[in-house]
Amino acid sequence: MVKVTINDKSYTVPELDFNAVCALSENGVDIMNSKAMRKNVVNSARAIVAWIMDVEPEEAGNEIQAHVIGGGSLESIFEAFGKAVEESGFFSAMAERAKKTPQDHKRKATKSTSGE
Repeated sequence: MVKVTINDKSYTVPELDFNAVCALSENGVDIMNSKAMRKNVVNSARAIVAWIMDVEPEEAGNEIQAHVIGGGSLESIFEAFGKAVEESGFFSAMAERAKKTPQDHKRKATKSTSGE
C-alpha cells in the first residue's frame, strides 16, 4: 500500500488496475510511455493527483499549487505513483507478457511471410 502526502494530508494511492490506467490515459497520462509523461509533467501530475484524491482535475491543480507553494514537490507525487506501478498486479502481468511478446511476434511474422 503506497501513501503520499499532499498539503500535509496523507492519501493512499489506489490500486493501479486496468480501469485506472484507462482513466489516467483519458486524462493525458500515458503510463506506457515515460517520455510522454516527462514531456507533460504538469498535466501528468494533475491527472495523477486527481486520480489519487478522487477529485476533478481543477481541484487537483489547486491542491498541487498549494502543495508546491507550501514547500512540497512534484517529485514525491511521482515517486509514490512509481511505487504504485511497481506494486500493480496488472503491470506485473503486462511486463511479463512484454518480455515474451517480441519473440512470439517474430515467430508468427516468419510463419505468415514464408508462404504457408
